[in-house]
Amino acid sequence: MEKFNKIKTMVLTVDGNKVVAASPDVLTNQRRLGRRHTLEIYNDSDIAVLFGGEDVTLESGMPILPNESRMFPVDDPEAIYLIAEKPADVVIAEYCV
Repeated sequence: MEKFNKIKTMVLTVDGNKVVAASPDVLTNQRRLGRRHTLEIYNDSDIAVLFGGEDVTLESGMPILPNESRMFPVDDPEAIYLIAEKPADVVIAEYCV
């Protein structure tokens, strides 16, 4: 993994409406964070959370199982979307350079 200068973490609640896996700071491109190069998603719920692109659905998403995490080497703040059958909390960590 590339070295990072800052890390931004936050809890995000996912439900039947897809949400972008990014903090408001990264979405608004605040310079103090720098460029995001890696995204980590930890599923802190008791159901699977599904990820995919902007067209993700409950049928097409790839699962992140409960208590599992996934890392994505990506700098586009709107590259990964999340969805779940019912409300589920995930923790996202954004590694920035």
